[in-house]
Amino acid sequence: MATTNLYTKGACVWVPDPEDVWVSARLLRDFCPGDEQLQLELSDGRMSHPVTQTSGLPPLGNPDILEGENDLTALSFLHEPAVLHNLHVRFLDYNSIYTYCGIVLVAINPYEQLPIYGEEVIDAYSGQDMADMEPHVFSVAEEAYRTMTREETNQSIIISGESGSGKTVSAKFTMRYFAVVGGAVQQTSVEDRVLASNPIMEAIGNAKTTRNDNSSRFGKYIEIGFGQNGDIIGANMRTYLLEKSRVVFQAPMERNYHIFYQLCASRDLPEMRALKLGPAEHFRYTNQGEETQIPGTDDAVELDRTRNAFTILGRHSVLHRWCFCADDRSLALFSKLLGVECAQMAHWLCHRRLAVGGEMLVKPMSGQQASDARDALAKHIYGQLFTWTVLRLNAALQGQREQPKSFIGVLDIYGFETFDRNSFEQFCINYANEKLQQQFNRHVFQLEQEEYMREELPWRRIEFSDNQPCITLLEGPLGLLDLLDEECRMPKGSDENWAQKLYDQHLTRSAHFRKPRMSNTAFIILHFADTVQYECEGFLDKNRDTVFEEPINIMKASQSELVAELFQQGAAGGALTLLTLKSSIPNGSLRSGKRPHREHKLTVGFQFRQSLQLLMDTLNSTTPHYIRCIKPNDLKKPFEFDPKRIVQQLRACGVLETIRISAAGYPSRWTYEDFFSRYRVLLRQSPGQGTIKTDCQRALQELIPDSELYCFGKTKVFFRAGQVAVLEKLRGERLHAAVVTIQSRVKGWMARRRYLHICWAVLTLQRYTRGRLVRRLAHTLRYTHAALVVQKTYRMLVVRQLYLMIREATITIQAYIRGMLARRAYRELLQQRAAILLQATVRGWLQRRAFGRIRAAVVLLQCCVRRQAARKELRKLRAEARSVEKYRELNKGMEVKLMQLQLRADHQARESASLREMLHTEREAHVSELEQLRAALRKLEAQLQVKPQKTPAVSVKEEEERQRTEERHASDVLRLTQKLCVYFPERMAQAISNAGASMKAELEEERRRYQGLLREFTRLEQRYENLRDMSALAEVPTCQQKQHKSEKIRLRIKIVLIGQSTCANTKKGFPSRRWCLSGTITVEFSTVLVRFLEEQIRSQGAQCRENLPALSVHADCYTLRSFVGPAVASPPLQAKAGDVTGLLECKKRDEGRLIKNLITASLAASLPLGLPAQVLFLCVRQADCSGEPTRAHALCSTSIAAIKASLKTHCSDLIMTALWLKNSCLLADLLSQYSTQSGLDNFVPLTFNTSELNRTLSDLCIQAYQQLLSITESRLQSLIVPAVLETETIPGLSGSGSKLVGSRRRTGSDPRAAGAEAPSMVMVLREMSALHTAMNQQELPIRLQEQAFRQITYLLVATALNSLILRKDLCCWNCGLQTRYNLSLLEDWLRARGLQEGGAVATLEPLIQAAQLLQMSKNSDADAKALVQTCHVLSTQQIVKLLTLYSPQSGAEERVTLNFIRIVQVQLESERSGVMQSYLLLDVRRVFPVIFPRHTPPLLNAEQLAIPECLKISFLRKT
Repeated sequence: MATTNLYTKGACVWVPDPEDVWVSARLLRDFCPGDEQLQLELSDGRMSHPVTQTSGLPPLGNPDILEGENDLTALSFLHEPAVLHNLHVRFLDYNSIYTYCGIVLVAINPYEQLPIYGEEVIDAYSGQDMADMEPHVFSVAEEAYRTMTREETNQSIIISGESGSGKTVSAKFTMRYFAVVGGAVQQTSVEDRVLASNPIMEAIGNAKTTRNDNSSRFGKYIEIGFGQNGDIIGANMRTYLLEKSRVVFQAPMERNYHIFYQLCASRDLPEMRALKLGPAEHFRYTNQGEETQIPGTDDAVELDRTRNAFTILGRHSVLHRWCFCADDRSLALFSKLLGVECAQMAHWLCHRRLAVGGEMLVKPMSGQQASDARDALAKHIYGQLFTWTVLRLNAALQGQREQPKSFIGVLDIYGFETFDRNSFEQFCINYANEKLQQQFNRHVFQLEQEEYMREELPWRRIEFSDNQPCITLLEGPLGLLDLLDEECRMPKGSDENWAQKLYDQHLTRSAHFRKPRMSNTAFIILHFADTVQYECEGFLDKNRDTVFEEPINIMKASQSELVAELFQQGAAGGALTLLTLKSSIPNGSLRSGKRPHREHKLTVGFQFRQSLQLLMDTLNSTTPHYIRCIKPNDLKKPFEFDPKRIVQQLRACGVLETIRISAAGYPSRWTYEDFFSRYRVLLRQSPGQGTIKTDCQRALQELIPDSELYCFGKTKVFFRAGQVAVLEKLRGERLHAAVVTIQSRVKGWMARRRYLHICWAVLTLQRYTRGRLVRRLAHTLRYTHAALVVQKTYRMLVVRQLYLMIREATITIQAYIRGMLARRAYRELLQQRAAILLQATVRGWLQRRAFGRIRAAVVLLQCCVRRQAARKELRKLRAEARSVEKYRELNKGMEVKLMQLQLRADHQARESASLREMLHTEREAHVSELEQLRAALRKLEAQLQVKPQKTPAVSVKEEEERQRTEERHASDVLRLTQKLCVYFPERMAQAISNAGASMKAELEEERRRYQGLLREFTRLEQRYENLRDMSALAEVPTCQQKQHKSEKIRLRIKIVLIGQSTCANTKKGFPSRRWCLSGTITVEFSTVLVRFLEEQIRSQGAQCRENLPALSVHADCYTLRSFVGPAVASPPLQAKAGDVTGLLECKKRDEGRLIKNLITASLAASLPLGLPAQVLFLCVRQADCSGEPTRAHALCSTSIAAIKASLKTHCSDLIMTALWLKNSCLLADLLSQYSTQSGLDNFVPLTFNTSELNRTLSDLCIQAYQQLLSITESRLQSLIVPAVLETETIPGLSGSGSKLVGSRRRTGSDPRAAGAEAPSMVMVLREMSALHTAMNQQELPIRLQEQAFRQITYLLVATALNSLILRKDLCCWNCGLQTRYNLSLLEDWLRARGLQEGGAVATLEPLIQAAQLLQMSKNSDADAKALVQTCHVLSTQQIVKLLTLYSPQSGAEERVTLNFIRIVQVQLESERSGVMQSYLLLDVRRVFPVIFPRHTPPLLNAEQLAIPECLKISFLRKT
């Protein structure tokens, strides 16, 4: 079918428009060949479109099902209006700023912060195929990273666009993605340094322009090096064509480079005062643009960011050196800052040296010439400092361990520029874009050729517009650059002469060169993107970039090392030869009175051409990836679309050229399965016994007679542009005819059914009418009889009610009188009992308070004694540590500070001694006072014995008064309680529940944070051990003896630290374990040690000050002891081995064998449940009962360390991890059961303190639990999305409703291995069953299993939901039904194993609601209300995103209208007002805190244990 046949009534076409570029219109009647006019209907009326020939027909619109397609090459009609409309729909209607165009990612700047760059988005795109996800800059970065790691080839990401289009931001997000997915393993992470280079380069290379507040005024190419494992190990940066003219001149509404304004804004800092800076308005180099502030930007804060970046890079002093570039108020200050002679600089800024006839003459310059010389020097200084800074950044970004195996280059370069006045900078920029466009065209052409070759299609060369003639005009022999360099070498060369040479050489020889009509000093070049007119004025000066030699010689003699270093680079005169171009591009040549050498005459154009050629060689040696940034409007308004500016940029950046190359071949490509699934309705015969490919070939021969319009490949069928629309029209006609036939049959059936229903209704009405008349007569007779019965019954009821009322009143009066008497008697008994209970309670409270005070005093005394002993040990160990020669060599810089700390410690000791003396004095005073009180007490007792009691009546009276008072108070309390119970029960219950819920939430959050820190500590500890092993391999064996000594010192210091932390009763402990585990004592360790000692001294001083008020309480404590007896009970008798039986005795020499055979050996998996923990505990308890608590504690610590080592060894084994999780929990329960804090009296407790061991075991349990989950999560990670969202387990679900997609698979896609099992829910449930079986085999508590599967299901839901939100092809009705079915399988699995109560099923709710949203109707307001009520767990952004991405799967469905989406948004805002739900993706890294249920195990006895002989632990003896 020809394309002209598609111009039928109702077809959509695009008509040119002066305002909107293209507008949509519909045909009012069919087009017939020969018609001269097309009748069109626009939104604002009708019009006639003239048609002169077939090629003059307006472009056709794409089918509605392709509207908003995420890949422009998937459109059926590939032309400019289709591309513009698709970008408009995605940008404004869907708020999608990214769109694919083949291999190009089109990024439109939204001018607004979007929540699509968080870590959860990086996790969602990591490891995913580019064609499976929504377009994103992370998708391009992931494609480059995967291709690099898989094919081991270098990659490049080329980011281009106009100023203000978002190139710099895209480059930053790209590098951030690489920093996250390719994290470095060095201690000082390279990825942080790579990211820290961005604010530095923005400060010194970016400036405010009329188009962009943060415009990059230089080109940048960053090579990020990756190691063997795909981790970042270094980076390198190359820069191109810095705009040095901005240093001395800024156009109106523009600024100089950011660094100048940042320094001026921070002039009040102490380190900046010596520079004598002032406001930016006072300097000529910063106030020419009359715009010194950027709205919404604080330059002082930006300087802090820049300084922090220098700190991360280890270049603390670099920032201060940028202060030399400021245009200071006087030449004297300038000379002082740069360390040069003021008089010499003043002389040579106003004079120049000339060589005339072999003699040197000094000639004064005019004012303008002096200003130009000053500006040239300022530009040269800035250029040299910029290059020097880039070199220092590259040195900081270099890896220290190894050379990169491969790299990914990120090119952030200026896009095509055209202004009202274009000069040398625009010429170079557009020249670079010509080269990049040529490389881009050839790469796209090569990809098309590779696709055809891969599918074994007959290759026909595709014609594309090659811009080689324009490039030859610019860089060829006698081209513009050659003629410019030749004119620069002329002694009297001028811009006018150069322009005349251009006219003579190229005006009649090149089609891309033109002369303006009204100017003789300008020329026009027809670039690939646009026609640009350049003004020749200033070309020669900018190309020469001349600076006189005399000021440079003064700079070389500067007293400042930096200034001298800047101007000593390269050969005499500062120019660089071609050999140095690979590392740095010089900023210009020097000019002096001497005759220069040839190597000094490198012009800016020549240098730029050489650097550009190096860049092109680098790009050609890598696999390129393209990002084209688009500026939607010139007003920087968020989400405003200007079609004229968009089209201009699309033409300039090569997107439309990509479309044209694709359209020249076969742009629409379908796999045979997808084509057969959608267009099987067009088959006139039933599918044969052959393959799908043969069926497709037979069908296409009938549908499209012209075989030139399609072609068959190995796996795909290829179509020319517009043929998919033809097939869609045929399919629509076939479906329309089928619908009409079905409607006729259905309407006939409905008419017959209606007739039969009417006949049945008439007969039924007659029957019911006759029956009603008969029933009316019967009703009248029955009503008369009923009236008599009602009268009789009513009279009887009145009399009976009167009798019952009198009887009830009598009974009520009797009951109240009897109740009153009974309550009175009960109240008297209650008051008497309350009085007795109150007396007993008060007496008990007095006794407990006295005992508590005594016990607190005893504990305080014990703490003081122990602290004194620990301090003695500390002084002893400090003396030993100071005597070690090796420690003195490694810590030379810390001796003075340690001596100061020692003096402070001695001072604290003296204060403690004075406090002890005060305490001793107080004790003596307390003893004397105690003796006096005892004497007074004995005297009072004697008087009481002698004097008889004389006031019993008063005591009885007082007792009665007290009882009455208590009764009155009790009645008041009872009355208030009743009021509270009546008026506030619901409020009290709600307040209590709210308080409980908030406390529970806080507890869960604290537990989650602690477990997260524990998990991070475990990861860092493993990372440190890996680095220690690597460093140990590189050490010389002769250093082992020194390491042994250092190890002794380390252990002693560790003991001191532990003792101090124990005495200080602090929970902070040592700051980091890795310092205690290092092989040698480094300076960094000493620094941490000094800080820790300072903290300990401060904490001890604070504790002493806190103990002073407590000394006043001791008198009362000692006084109370005389009444309650001895305050401190005698210490308990130490348990002996004979007192406890049923233990296992292990000699100290056999402990290593016990640990090895019981834990380290591979037989642990075959042992009975909990046997290792039981055996270890019996050995620990026997050692404790034998009077060796230290050995028992050490044995327990060694066992814990061995379990940790076993967990690390079996880090991917579910069975072993579950086994040691069980044994760790059991050992913790046993230690808690037999500890002194348990309070049980039926056994002898352990004598040593088990609190530290319990904390360590608790951390070990958490570590084993997290490892158990990580094993399952790592196995499930690659299965979740394919199994839950993609696998079709419902037979025939897709059918003929597959989505119309033409997206081509990227060449970097990683296809699944042939023959591999496709991921499905069976595989997911298999992995979850493996986890459940491992936990069940070890009989782990069901509550712990519920928590584990809650975490697993959350990961499954978060990963699947994030992928669903980011993939348009999955947002359809079929996928919703399939996902809901898969989740039902998971729910049934959880319920079958009794795991639904722990929250595992509740975590599935977000994904269930998302699946329901895809299945629900989306048309009316009622549908919107039902959708909002159903999806109460999903956030507003998630609901809107799913509705936006929803794609119909068949012709029977319609797209979700924007009006419906707005209705849903309004209802969501009204129902969720005040509720913050701003998240789009779920955090897949969220970890729920785990709570280990504690159980009291039965009493252990060695006789009950069945120890297998294979363990070889017969050396244990039962006691």
